[in-house]
Amino acid sequence: MITYKPIIIQGGRRKDGTYPVKVRVTFRGVSRRLPTTLVCTDQDITRSGKIKNATILQKAGELITRMRATCDNLSPFTLEGWTVDDVVAHIRTTLTAQTFKLDFIAFGRDFILSKDEGTRSSYTTALNAFSRFLGSDSIDINEITRAQLVSFQEWADQQGRVFYNYRKGEYQSTGKPTAKGGNAGRWTQRLAHIFQAAKERYNDEDAGRILIPRSPFASIPKPKVVNNGENPLPVEVMQRVIDARPEKEQERIALAAFVLSFATMGANLADLYEADPPKGQIWRYFRRKTTKRRRDRAEVYCRIEPVLEPFVKVLQRANEKAGNAWLPALHIWGSSRIANTQVNKYLHEWQDREGLERFNFYAARHTFATLARRLGVEKATVDEALAHVGDYRVTDIYAERNWELSWEANRKVLALFKWPGEGVDDPERVPAAQDEPVSGD
Repeated sequence: MITYKPIIIQGGRRKDGTYPVKVRVTFRGVSRRLPTTLVCTDQDITRSGKIKNATILQKAGELITRMRATCDNLSPFTLEGWTVDDVVAHIRTTLTAQTFKLDFIAFGRDFILSKDEGTRSSYTTALNAFSRFLGSDSIDINEITRAQLVSFQEWADQQGRVFYNYRKGEYQSTGKPTAKGGNAGRWTQRLAHIFQAAKERYNDEDAGRILIPRSPFASIPKPKVVNNGENPLPVEVMQRVIDARPEKEQERIALAAFVLSFATMGANLADLYEADPPKGQIWRYFRRKTTKRRRDRAEVYCRIEPVLEPFVKVLQRANEKAGNAWLPALHIWGSSRIANTQVNKYLHEWQDREGLERFNFYAARHTFATLARRLGVEKATVDEALAHVGDYRVTDIYAERNWELSWEANRKVLALFKWPGEGVDDPERVPAAQDEPVSGD
């Protein structure tokens, strides 16, 4: 049984003549004293040192009621293994959590600064959207509710697709509602990551300190995140991309970059933009998106197959601003961010003219991954080729990786297509779609 009593220490008189009020917590015959903000004067206590002031006793009683409530739900089996210090720690933690406040929006802004440039904008878009929905730039993290998040999801899909215009340096909206689950899926996912980061920073389960006791994201509907043009391409559409020879130079550059991404095991545009020339046929790079999250800095070795020579030539148009970059044509747009926007723009122009459903540059990566898996390539080999964060373990750092396995997988994928200068491929080599698309994240 746990007992509580407000007390003063007669020998603990302060210089200003007051006595601090403490609450004595006793468990199994052992006591500890918890401090309070209450104080007594000589007029508030009896000669024997007991508190007689009714107001102070009432306030102390209210605090004890709160302390007692923190332990009401503890089972006898839990208390059986506890000492008085465990009880006091539990009371402290629970009462601190009840008064703990954290501005979720402000924390999110700080959290975003820790992300790499490639993902920062998506988190900013989600946080800005949540702020617009709330009509406020501030909300306490423990005031976010499940019902509120469900309403946010419904609101999110009524908004246009939001994107960052790097030329203008501002966020813009298409003004047209997204497909159901489009904004809701992406934005909720980002907000949940921020919430989890706050729990990891402020909670210490080993020490019993739970300042953020729950996550409202755990029980809300999980909308499917719409890929928005990032789904893998059908084989026949990928072949049309390879065969395309548009007249507009920007479209030729965009399509050539798409093919090269596909044929280098899903290299992102930022990786191609900053690429140093390969040594012989081997191109080594560190994947920007995951380089900070892997101990090996997401190192990748690609083999540039001979069939890619026509596409590399398109991207090697001279550009004095590109320095020693391998693919200077991509530098006509000034930065990898602007290049990414412009490449997607010209891909869409070509797709619209060809009557194709729109897809984005990132679809090249998903297409490689999905075709490799359909061809029976092991998931571990595909993950290694893609430089995923995934299940990458510390032991993998010390194991010598055999890049020939990835190159062989890539050759199998490229062999599904007819390339410039080659004869007509046997259509029987193209596998039927049997598997779900593989994430190329």
